[in-house]
Order: sequence, then C-alpha cells, then structure tokens
Amino acid sequence: MMPRPRWWNYNYTVLMITWMGWISIYLARSVLPPVLPVLTEEFSLSHAQSGLLETAYLIGYIISKVPAGELSRRFGAKKVLAGSMVGYGASTLLTSSAQGFSHIFMLRFLVGLFQGVHLPVANALLSDRFGSRQGRAIGFNESGANVGNTLAFPVAVSFLSVWGWRAAFIALSLPAFLLAAATLALMREEESDAPEASNGDLWEYSRILIPLALSHATYNLVLRTTFTFMPSFLVEYRGMAITAAGYLAMVLPFAGIFSKMGSGFILERLGPKTSISGATALSAVFMAGLVRTPGGPWVGLNLLTLGLVLYSFSPIIYSSTTSSLPSSLKPVGLGVVTMFGNLVGALSTSAVGALIDSSGYGFAFTVVAAVTLASSALIHLSIS
Repeated sequence: MMPRPRWWNYNYTVLMITWMGWISIYLARSVLPPVLPVLTEEFSLSHAQSGLLETAYLIGYIISKVPAGELSRRFGAKKVLAGSMVGYGASTLLTSSAQGFSHIFMLRFLVGLFQGVHLPVANALLSDRFGSRQGRAIGFNESGANVGNTLAFPVAVSFLSVWGWRAAFIALSLPAFLLAAATLALMREEESDAPEASNGDLWEYSRILIPLALSHATYNLVLRTTFTFMPSFLVEYRGMAITAAGYLAMVLPFAGIFSKMGSGFILERLGPKTSISGATALSAVFMAGLVRTPGGPWVGLNLLTLGLVLYSFSPIIYSSTTSSLPSSLKPVGLGVVTMFGNLVGALSTSAVGALIDSSGYGFAFTVVAAVTLASSALIHLSIS
C-alpha cells in the first residue's frame, strides 16, 4: 500500500468521496436527456410529458431535502450517503426494463428521492470540515456534477447508437454501486452526526435564506430547461443529428466544471450579492441567445458562455447558506433553500414543455430569459 502524501489529510478523503458522489449522481441522472428523442418516438411522448419526467425526478429530489439532515444526524453521513448511492443506482438500473411513460415516471421519482440526500449532507459536512475555505471546497465538490453530466452525454449516446437506450441506463447505473462500497470502506463516522443542541430557530435566518432560495429557484429555472430540452432543441430547432446534438449538449456541463471550481474565488472577491445577481443576468442574456442568434458555430459558443455563467453561482448559493448558519442548522437550511429551488424547477419543466408544444422553442426560451432577467434585479435588491 502506497504511503499517503504529507499534504493529504482525511478532509480531502471526504471531499473526494462527495465529489465522486456528484459524478455518479449525474451519470445516473443525465442518461435521460440524450436518449429522450428516442424515447419520445418509441413511447409517443409529447414535450409536456418529457418535461414531466424531469418533474417526477425533482418531486423525489425535493421530498428528501429537509429530512436528509435528520437522517444524517440519526444514522451518520457515511451510511446515509452510501445508502442513497445504492438506491439511485438500483432505480437507474431498473429503468432499463421500463415499458412505458408511467414506469419511467415512477423510477425517475425514485432516482430523485435517493439523490436528493447528497447535497445537504455533503455540503454541510464540507462546511464543518473546511471552515473559512468552505467556498473553495464546495465549489470543487459541485464541479463533480458537471464532470458526471459531461461524461454521461457521450457515453449514453455511444451506448444508444450501438446497443440501444436500455443499455445506456444499465451502464450508467454501475458507478453508484462501486462508490457506495468505497464510501463504506473509506469514510469514518462523524462525531457531529450525533444529536446536538440547537443553535436557534431557522426562522431567525429567514432574511438571509429567502433571497438565496429565490436565487436557487432562478438557477433551477434555467438549468432544468437546458438540462431537459437541450438535445431535443438542437435536433428539432437547429436541425442537428441526434448523435451530434448529444455531443454538443455536453458543452454546457463541461464549461461548468471550470466555473464551479473558480466559484469560491469569485465569491471571495465579489461577495454573494454581485456574483449571484451578475451571473443570473448573464444567464438570461445567453439563454435568449440560443434562439435569437444565428446557428452554426454560434450555437456552440453560446452554450459555452451560458455554461460558464450559469453553473458558477450554484456553489456560491450553497456556501453562502452554510457560512450563514450554525452547524446544527446547516443541513436543514440547505435543504430548505434547495427544496424551494427544485420545486420551481419541477413546475417549470412541465410549463416550459407545454410552451414548446404550443408556441415553439423560440417563444419558450425567450420567456425563460425574461423571467430570469427580472429575477436578477430582485435578487440584487434583496441580498444585503
């Protein structure tokens, strides 16, 4: 066994497990959008039904947010994280045998239910362990989601083109089981997981949490729209082949890897007010650019810039939340902020899908951009 480097400590082991947790989450989660055009044809789905599949995921994701903190205190972060990995891995694996919309809807709900545990438990754990450096640690941790999302698109498309969409779900479910075993082997039980005295009521921090919840809701509006409909948008609106669309769509999460890693430095220099409201406004501009600029190379450049600004402010929201709360309230506070954001995301995917059905991508994406721009102004005014 190789000796551990002197600069390495257990905090980095926790960080690597939670980072790889995000990778496995998004491998399992992101398998759906690249294969959605095929599922739409095979099961005769409307765009509204396609949006409902993301809604099903987010309903499960929302339900588990607030209880995640209590589960972590009662059973320990180690067991909760490993159990969630097994749960969403199994749900993704079972999706490979789905026979229709209702089957996929229920299984996507279960994937979301198990995956929703990770964010509040992992980020609260990192906040306690990294203290004043938590912004950088959480930013790096959140980049795992973009790594997984970036990898999932080409892998899913490759399996789809050779063995079909069912094989894609099987392949991208397997990393979750391997990581669950590694988590149980490498993580320790946290002393802070035991029940502790409360440090006040969460309502006392509502002035801080409400603007952050609004920020997360706006982030989810743009994120869920692009996540759910981007491959279909590139095929139907831009006239691309499904394989090319799957590869081009990965530009968004790929760009987010670098913006998330740098988000901690942005927060330290600009503060939450400027960094969040600024990134929100730019997201609105580049969201509109998807349908208001020419095609060709402009599409890839637009996706790159949108990914850089969109993904930069979610870690800032999370670290701003954890740094504002006492240790005992961090998981619940994060759960509340992200629960509200994901509730908006759950509702918006169906609404945007219905707008696409009735008025087309141009109108639907312009509406999302306009709402995002208005929200940016409100966020700027409400964050102190």
